[in-house]
Amino acid sequence: MNALAQFARIFSLCITCVWLLPARAATTAVPDERDGQVLDALLLHLLSDPKFDMTRVSTNGATIVLHTQTPEKTGFLQSHQMRSDVGGHTLPSDAERDLQRRNSPPNAKADTYDAVAASFTNLTFSAGVVVADLTSTWKDRRSFSAFEEAYPKARGYVRAYLAGYSKDGTRALVRATAGPSAHGAMVTALLEKSGGKWVVKWHHIAWYA
Repeated sequence: MNALAQFARIFSLCITCVWLLPARAATTAVPDERDGQVLDALLLHLLSDPKFDMTRVSTNGATIVLHTQTPEKTGFLQSHQMRSDVGGHTLPSDAERDLQRRNSPPNAKADTYDAVAASFTNLTFSAGVVVADLTSTWKDRRSFSAFEEAYPKARGYVRAYLAGYSKDGTRALVRATAGPSAHGAMVTALLEKSGGKWVVKWHHIAWYA
């Protein structure tokens, strides 16, 4: 075998080996029943909030849309960002740390802000809450009208992170982007467990200019 043919064989073998290598998948997490209860309570609360009116549709038979996937980056979970967004509200430190822990891969590299991938399709929500993949509407240049056309009864959508919980399990901290909005918005909410149910103690919507 001449040198050129031998080189071609080795090159071909290398290419084959590269294709056979397993792809590096994002760290995944599976939301549990408690996550579903917390999100359901918050989403119903937002649906009844007159300030959460992204599309100015009638409240009669209105819905709110939850994107199926959690956000891909954790930049909005940085402590300084959260404190800037919530105004005068206080964040429980244990729930804040848990929020950051649950949404960050165990071996995440510094300054990459990579987030775990989680889907909410395995959870059950109340009537009025629609779980849908909004990727196609975000890619549409007419993103505002595309969303409204696809979900004419929706007052808006949220893309939520996995909730963070206090050590005693009685409080939950939620962060979620919201839209459609010209410059973006972020919802922060603190919920407490009372009588076996999760109740929104406070929520704040930060509008980005």
